[in-house]
Amino acid sequence: MRYFVIIGYWCVAVVVIASIFVSFDYTFSHALFMASLYLPALLCLRIMLPQVDFSNRKEGIRNTIFIGAGVILLTILLMLLANMNTEAYASCDVHGAMINPLFITLILTAIATPQIFIERWLGKQAKLQPQTIDFISNRHHTSLQMSDIAFVESNDSEVWIHTASNEKHRTKTTISQWESILDNGDFIRIHRAYLINVLHIVSHNATSIKVLDAELPVSRKYREVIKKKLQESENSKNSPITAIFS
Repeated sequence: MRYFVIIGYWCVAVVVIASIFVSFDYTFSHALFMASLYLPALLCLRIMLPQVDFSNRKEGIRNTIFIGAGVILLTILLMLLANMNTEAYASCDVHGAMINPLFITLILTAIATPQIFIERWLGKQAKLQPQTIDFISNRHHTSLQMSDIAFVESNDSEVWIHTASNEKHRTKTTISQWESILDNGDFIRIHRAYLINVLHIVSHNATSIKVLDAELPVSRKYREVIKKKLQESENSKNSPITAIFS
């Protein structure tokens, strides 16, 4: 549902951008085509910006600048290539503002900022309703609520879903795919082989976290991300976490 809302928002944003481009003496069809060239940049921002780690502020700012510069350059190249190679618009010269980095930055910021608030609102709404995950386990259709999933374990070519009732479900879906599916904010990747639900944490120490009866290792690679996520979870009245990795 979240992705359909975001795609719908992008469609509306493209139409709004096209209405701006019409003022540059483009036809609406041409303006709509040019506005659609912002979509790759928006997709890159949505995927890459959440991955930036600000535990090291300088490095986080530097990575954000690199990502921003990259998407601006991508948009400029798409604008130039579209006007050079698209037969229908081959005779149309690109307006100077269309390849102005400041103009592109303003457009991307104007679209991306409301999107952040929309996604946060969608995330809060999703937590208010039970979320059911459907998947195939041992050739049988299985349905589980997100809150019932305690942790996901990757074991070579198989992935096991462990539930709060100590059930195990085998699936071929990779743990990275499960990380994307279980995106309600309660799940944290703590190791290349483990994805856990913070609501089911029993205890912890510097190198491991206990979920149900399982003592799971914590990878140094994910330590800062874990600390950040768990600090955020402290603000949730539904979370039992109080001071992890402090």
